[in-house]
Amino acid sequence: MPPRPFVNDALWRTLCPRWTQVPIQRKSGLLGAAKISPRPSLCSSPSQQPSRTYNSAAAAIPNASLPPTVYSVPDGGIRRRPGAGRKENKHRATDFVNFSNEELYDRLRIDAAKGLHQEVMNMLRILVKDRRERPNLPMYTALLHSYVSPEWGTAGKIRKTLEDMAAAGIEPGPRACECALEALAVHPDSFLREDILNYMKERWWTPTPTAQCYIIAGLLRERCFEMALERLENMLNEGTRVDAWLWDKAIWMLLEFGEVEEAFHVLSLKRKTSNTVDSGLSGILWSQLLDVAGKRQIPEAASMIWYSHVITGYLKPTTGTCLNVLSVAARAGDVKLATDVFRVLAERNAVFNHHHYEALIQCYLVVMDLPAALSVVLIMQESSLKVTEEQLHPLFAYLSRDKERPMNAFMQLQDLERSGRKIPTAAVNVCIAASIRLGNLQEAIEFYKALKTVAVAGPTTATFNELFRGCYRSGRKELAMYLANEMVELDIQPDRITYDRLILTCLHAGDIDDAISYFEEMRSEGMLPRRGTHEDLIERVLKARDARCVALLNWYKTAEYRVEARLATLQRLVFRHFEEGGERKKKLSEDENVRDGFDAIEGNRKGDPDSASKKQQSAQSALEALQGEMATTPISTETKTEAAVQKDDNSGINDTSAALPRDAKPETKSQPESQTSSVPDYTRFNA
Repeated sequence: MPPRPFVNDALWRTLCPRWTQVPIQRKSGLLGAAKISPRPSLCSSPSQQPSRTYNSAAAAIPNASLPPTVYSVPDGGIRRRPGAGRKENKHRATDFVNFSNEELYDRLRIDAAKGLHQEVMNMLRILVKDRRERPNLPMYTALLHSYVSPEWGTAGKIRKTLEDMAAAGIEPGPRACECALEALAVHPDSFLREDILNYMKERWWTPTPTAQCYIIAGLLRERCFEMALERLENMLNEGTRVDAWLWDKAIWMLLEFGEVEEAFHVLSLKRKTSNTVDSGLSGILWSQLLDVAGKRQIPEAASMIWYSHVITGYLKPTTGTCLNVLSVAARAGDVKLATDVFRVLAERNAVFNHHHYEALIQCYLVVMDLPAALSVVLIMQESSLKVTEEQLHPLFAYLSRDKERPMNAFMQLQDLERSGRKIPTAAVNVCIAASIRLGNLQEAIEFYKALKTVAVAGPTTATFNELFRGCYRSGRKELAMYLANEMVELDIQPDRITYDRLILTCLHAGDIDDAISYFEEMRSEGMLPRRGTHEDLIERVLKARDARCVALLNWYKTAEYRVEARLATLQRLVFRHFEEGGERKKKLSEDENVRDGFDAIEGNRKGDPDSASKKQQSAQSALEALQGEMATTPISTETKTEAAVQKDDNSGINDTSAALPRDAKPETKSQPESQTSSVPDYTRFNA
């Protein structure tokens, strides 16, 4: 029997790269020597379609400068020569020799599905070289399927193999197209995938559900999320089965690229198609979804995952995830979720800090449960945690929305105190601050009068700071001086904010001397006012043509909060006001007015006994007059203009620091008669 004719085609050259009996004359692909099919090619014009440039193993040309086991590729990389694996897998090749052709074809399909490209190449060598099998569709199908290997497969190799099949007259079947789509899900190429789908459409081949999953996976790899989700929804509407691996892959990739809403949309689709609690998703994926829902503040997703997996015991979230979920519950007002987060943290013996209780307070206030929020404040106090006004900011924001809420909160604090609970002063300060924010200074003074009956600790610096803020906004300088004297009598040390608001109050009352005196006293304590207050003080003194503005400007130059542009403007204004005869003086220190300004400031700093005694006498007489006036007349709640109110925008409940006020020199002014029947008795403030 004559031997079968020898066919030196591209597949033969791939399987036997060292075969040099017949010279290679053409640059064909894998099956370039076969007859070209008259039917339309699968890839009619590959040169016009952008794709990654990769050579298939058949197109690799040996390079004399490289070892015999490697070959070069056009992209500059170095790969092992396909024939070099024969020595490493010699024992496997020996086993394949003992297989029959039917067994080899069966094993070919199995190893190709696993992505064992080297094993597939060994079996193809045995079939073509030893068994003299002609290259056929099952061989090409297995070769296409083996390109699912992330190491050996590329989109360029898939394209080249399909071109060689078309050149050899071998048409890809439905199975070959599905294998190519699976390989393209690992090595995406949108143009090649579209060519395959058009090829199948021309032959009326409908992609199987598995092939549709591969198409969606390829779109996800290309970040075409909208197209992928559209195909996924179409599959569900048509009742097509979706593989479990595709759900995990879609959610993971959407989370990885920040498409959180789309990820939870896919999760909702998955829950609709599944009857189990975990919906077929892994525990790690559920943990990631819960963490993302907490970080992105998605209350619906966080509560759904928490109730379905954490409460039931399927999931144990981390402490950081619990804190994120607690923040979500606080914003959404989900009291049940917040309390359950506290339960989980308590089971771990976690130490509760201010931020835990603050989130719980906000959660209760969102649902308008003020008594529960105040109870949490008292729990903070009983837990040996220092309660400050900053930590009660959610309570301040809640009370500032309605004029009736501060009084309601204060009355509830009184009830709690009567029941034997210890009330922190910060809670009363929040009520005072809310009343002042709402423009009700008289109510704030009433809270101050009854403060010691509620909070045993008594008033603090923050209490007087809020009252000074109300005096500033209402233009009540005489009340501010009276409260400053109260601070001295109670031995409460003021801070930077105290001096700052006293300076602003004096400036808006037109008393520049008192404002500068407070500034000097503030500097002696090692403090400076806020930048806006300092600039306002310079401008007011400059407008009054007072030479002390030069010293104030020099202190502004040395301050850390100075602004160079603003400093240049103030310097120009000072120089302009102290010019003589149209010519600027060369030395401002020689100016008599300037020297007088410095002398006046130094005199205030050192303290003149005569002037001090006069100030003390005037202050005492003013206080006596004010006390007599308060006994019969309520405090006026008249307010200044809106511009004056906006000067203190940078102040609020969060201001805390500490230093000492000067002796007050209140002004006596006639008070308008009150329209209310209850008149606060201010005589008990007298020292």
